[in-house]
Amino acid sequence: MFQVFHFIWITLAGIGLISLAQWMHNILNVHVEITRKMVHIGSGILALFLPVFFHNQWIVLLMCGLAQLILVISLNKGYLNSINGIKRKTYGSIVFPMVVYFVYLAWYYSGSRHNQEVQSYAYFQLPILILALCHPLSNLVGLTYPIIKFNQLNKSLGSVLTFWVLAFLLSCIILLSSQLFNTKDVTWVAIFIATLTSITEFYSKKGLSNLFIPITVLLALYVVEYFF
Repeated sequence: MFQVFHFIWITLAGIGLISLAQWMHNILNVHVEITRKMVHIGSGILALFLPVFFHNQWIVLLMCGLAQLILVISLNKGYLNSINGIKRKTYGSIVFPMVVYFVYLAWYYSGSRHNQEVQSYAYFQLPILILALCHPLSNLVGLTYPIIKFNQLNKSLGSVLTFWVLAFLLSCIILLSSQLFNTKDVTWVAIFIATLTSITEFYSKKGLSNLFIPITVLLALYVVEYFF
């Protein structure tokens, strides 16, 4: 019963988020890059509730599958211009629901090396937060303060530095709160994750950073926990 309630309010919140973006874009003339990033961040924040409220992967698959279907149809039909109304070719919005489900599965089947029945929320929270916050915010800062532009990759030093700092801070916060690693190891693990994800974001094209960034975070967590 409670899972049905959570399914409904998260779905309605997602619909409300997209409706707000549409209103801002079509009525207030807010640029699509802003509304798109707003939906990106809001969707990531909503996704954080999935492992808290749902311990059934099929419910999460249903939610992510419905979101995927809506986004694919809207892209093909030219709907949701607050998300799809950009000139560059990108698959970012399309892969986002699929990535959320993949990260959920990684958390669902994760376990401490000391106790496989203990699932750490860090395996879900950190990939999603770095994807939801670091990626869009670093792009916005890079547009305002590029410092040095790398035109071939459409990136800038400002965006790279912003991404690294945010990824490092988020990693420190999540890893300290989760107690996944010893306190003395958190700093170097955070540096490791921030560096790998920054490199991944820098070289990813056509919105595929939405796919590769969470995978990079998960691989980094697994490597550090199981081999160090």
